[in-house]
Amino acid sequence: MVSYAGLDVREKTSGTSVKSKPRISKRGNRNLRKVMHFPALAAIRTNERFREVFLRLVSNHGVKMKAIVAIQRKLLELTFIL
Repeated sequence: MVSYAGLDVREKTSGTSVKSKPRISKRGNRNLRKVMHFPALAAIRTNERFREVFLRLVSNHGVKMKAIVAIQRKLLELTFIL
């Protein structure tokens, strides 16, 4: 499900010379990625567990959007499991 939404991690490596930062693949359904944005923001605002994960990721990386995408992925995995 995460891969279908395009929220899976893609690493670009080639031996020892080419190493880029891991990014989301964006190969999946872009509408599903758009739809997952506001539920992720609501989950960060209302759920203590998601807020703790968000704050931890922001303190480690300093990029809020990266943390929001991680919450989107967690929500998508949770809905698939349920």
